[in-house]
Amino acid sequence: MRISTFIDYPFVYLDTSRHKWFYILFSIIFSLLFLVLFRPFGLDYEFSNPENSLLTIIGFLLQIAFATGTGLTISQFICRPFFRFQKVTIGRYIIWYFVEAGLLTLMNLGFAFLFPDLGNDPIEEELTITFQFGVYFQAFVILLFPFLGTIIYVLIKNLNSEIQDLEIKIHGFQNLYYDSNSNKETFLEIFDENENLELRIQLKDFLFAESSNQYVLIHYKMNEQIKKHIVRTRLKTIIDGYKTLPIEQCHRSFVVNLINVKSLFKIEGKTFLAMDDLKEIKLPVSKSHIEIIKNRVSATDIL
Repeated sequence: MRISTFIDYPFVYLDTSRHKWFYILFSIIFSLLFLVLFRPFGLDYEFSNPENSLLTIIGFLLQIAFATGTGLTISQFICRPFFRFQKVTIGRYIIWYFVEAGLLTLMNLGFAFLFPDLGNDPIEEELTITFQFGVYFQAFVILLFPFLGTIIYVLIKNLNSEIQDLEIKIHGFQNLYYDSNSNKETFLEIFDENENLELRIQLKDFLFAESSNQYVLIHYKMNEQIKKHIVRTRLKTIIDGYKTLPIEQCHRSFVVNLINVKSLFKIEGKTFLAMDDLKEIKLPVSKSHIEIIKNRVSATDIL
């Protein structure tokens, strides 16, 4: 994917209040843990400096927490709506991220007047451009981790919600299909590349087909057993030949009979389908085909 295409995608990861609050709280917790555990930017010396009492260190950490929480709250709930940065592309939000780091820098400077500083540095030193540029860099780097973590969290939540929604629609699709075809039997006839009939089975017995070079392996039920039949043909031929039936491609190498899908699940971020009679088999589902299947099972007029 080209970078120009990627940055034109909509930024949808911080559009709800819930996701914004998660981002803010995650940023506060991560910032404190990062500073305490790793002690970057010279904090290891400051924390061990006898001039800095435990109360001073706690005050410094409270300053970071309040500055982070206040800055991000203002950024997400006040500034973004005011400057119309609610529905923007990824490219435009990258610009906002730079602005947000600057806002945290200003908040940190403001709270520096309220909390004691480590090492008792004079406030005049903190007002210099060089010092504030260093603070900006620190805020930019530290904020990057909870920012990316929030995006990953939202992506996982959205994918899980998408899978649950698709599973509900598939089950509704199955019920509607069986109700609409209760008084008739539908048969599936599969031909090879020479138009010779290779297999004739009831549609309800067809499970899925898997392509392998010039061949397609058909998985189906017969007499309560799982059978396999290999046919010299292309997967696209099967897809094109049964568009009016509940047979849909779920991956570039698989087509599945939607009326025999039992559930959807995720393993290590990837989506799979489970069949009623093949619990040990996991059919992969690519993201593009999730949308295709969702649109298919939402269109009840095909029945």
